[in-house]
Amino acid sequence: MSSANTMSCLWKESKEAKPYVMSIPIPTVEEGQLLIRMDYAPINPSDIKFLLGQSSSNKQFPCVPGFEGSGTVVLTGGGMASWGMAGKRVAFYTNHEYGTYGEYCITDTNLCIELDNDIQSNEAACSFINPLSAIGMLDICKKNNVKAVINNPGASQLGKMMNRLFKERNIKVINIVRREEQVYELKYECGAELIINQNDPDFLKQLKIMCEATQASIYFDAVGGQQSGNILNIMPKGSILMMYGTLDSWQIGGIQANDLLRDKKSIQGFFLNVWLKEQNKLELIMILKKLKNLIKSTLKTKIAKEFPLDQFQQAVDYYKTHMTEGKTLICLKKTIQSKEEKQTQKQIQSSNGQQQQQQQQQSTEQQQQSNEQQQQSNEQQQQLNEQKQQLNEQQQQQNEQQYQQQNEQQKQQNEQENLEVQRLEQNEEQHQEEQQQQKSNEDQVFQEDDEDSNSGFGEGLNDQLSD
Repeated sequence: MSSANTMSCLWKESKEAKPYVMSIPIPTVEEGQLLIRMDYAPINPSDIKFLLGQSSSNKQFPCVPGFEGSGTVVLTGGGMASWGMAGKRVAFYTNHEYGTYGEYCITDTNLCIELDNDIQSNEAACSFINPLSAIGMLDICKKNNVKAVINNPGASQLGKMMNRLFKERNIKVINIVRREEQVYELKYECGAELIINQNDPDFLKQLKIMCEATQASIYFDAVGGQQSGNILNIMPKGSILMMYGTLDSWQIGGIQANDLLRDKKSIQGFFLNVWLKEQNKLELIMILKKLKNLIKSTLKTKIAKEFPLDQFQQAVDYYKTHMTEGKTLICLKKTIQSKEEKQTQKQIQSSNGQQQQQQQQQSTEQQQQSNEQQQQSNEQQQQLNEQKQQLNEQQQQQNEQQYQQQNEQQKQQNEQENLEVQRLEQNEEQHQEEQQQQKSNEDQVFQEDDEDSNSGFGEGLNDQLSD
């Protein structure tokens, strides 16, 4: 029984330790977080794995187990996303150390949805793990242009959600079941058409025919074991074995290596935490908006039975033997608050309010320091810019001086070249004049010689005639 500032919860000291019910102090919230007074929390296969110490969750020990649930926000840690959330009824997912198997729980603001008045808190408690897994698997199918898939176990709550959701998107689902009554259950509850019992003698032969007829190329498997490989072997080229659970075995076998090499088949894993982290903020907002619209219809959860927290082990035992009949819930809801509980809630709000004020004051001081550092940084940057400007001006002056010097040198060089050209032209003219003068002199000499020669010839001829 919880008292002021304490709460009842399921407590797990370490990965190997067995959980037990005890009272602990009510946790406080930080910025971006919500403190939720719990109503209901379901038991999922992931919870069983965690309780047995077989989960890959990064939740720190010691802790309160539980990953999803529903309740009422009693306190916010501040931040824009949490404005107006206090007093709201919500469904949420959490990987915090203070999980959902306690009277109070902590979650991040961006991992919860406000509930409409027409949805019950017990149904809303199962709004995240299975519905988001179905949405994530559909996202994988869209990215791979898939026409049909195989799912095992087909009669699970997630399997039924997949049938309804995938049918709306024209993707066929081949459902593998273990009992004949599950065939009729799937047909009646979600209109499934392709159902096959794994205990049939010609199971693999029938499944191969269905795969070829529908072109099924992804096998969503939460079972594991030898059968995983046997089914992948009969699927078309390029098919994917997508493991999302290990209900029967931690190992998978029977896979033909040549199928992986030659037929480009592959083995992958789907883990909800990883898929959520791959979504950016806008994508996550759109996914949660889609989720809120679907949890009342296509992704609605059937409830099998409810147990109080002090009967947690009985609840687990019941769940293990009735997994396909609906969800088993842990009821943490209190319909009437006692004076002590009201006083406890006031003390929680007061205590957390003081802590929130301290955090806000620290945040303000840190912001002030950050602003001062930013101002100093801006001043330093301004000084650097001024120094850079001075250097640029100096460089510009140097460039202008260098440019003027180069122009002056080029001008002088051009003048020298012009003078040299003029000198050469004058020399050439002088040379030509000398050649002309020389030629003129030679012509004059030749002319005088001719006159002398003609004169002698005339005198000799006259002498001969006179003789």
